[in-house]
Formats: sequence, C-alpha cells, structure tokens
Amino acid sequence: MPRHRLAALVLLMAAPALSACIVADVQTAAPAPVYSQASPYAPGPDATGPVAGYRPADGYCAEAVGVAQDAAAQAEATGTARDAGRASRTAGYARRDC
Repeated sequence: MPRHRLAALVLLMAAPALSACIVADVQTAAPAPVYSQASPYAPGPDATGPVAGYRPADGYCAEAVGVAQDAAAQAEATGTARDAGRASRTAGYARRDC
C-alpha cells in the first residue's frame, strides 16, 4: 500500500476519535431586553402644580399643558423674571382653555 494512502486511512480512522475531544461551544440566547412600561409623557415623581397631574382630553389641551410645563422648567432653570412671566402666562392659558 502506498504511503499516502496509508496516511489517509489513518486520518480517516482517527477522525471520529478526534471529534470526541472537541469542546462543544454551547451558547444560550440572550434574554429579551426589558423595556419600561411607563409612558414617557407621564409626569415625573417630582411634578408639582395644578397642571402636573392633568390628563388632557384633546390635542390642543395636550399641547397647551406641554408648553406650560416646558415654560415652567425653563423658568426654574434660568431664574429670570422674563421666563417666570412667560411660564405664568402659559400656565394661565392652559388653565383657562382646558
């Protein structure tokens, strides 16, 4: 028997034995991501004031309340009288119209 055939025969006979030595790479699927069930539009835990917990019924009121909350946050951040007046005005419009 030629030498290369003998080598091939030895490799073929050793292949099943070598496969038993291979470590199986078992991977489990990553767990599904957990998403928050809270609405991003819900007022936060520190929301205060008459507009904070209000749930508007229509689109206009929803926008008016959002603008009033934004103006109040801006006034709190800057502390200027101009922003405080704007916040007071927009909160008054939201209370009046909604």
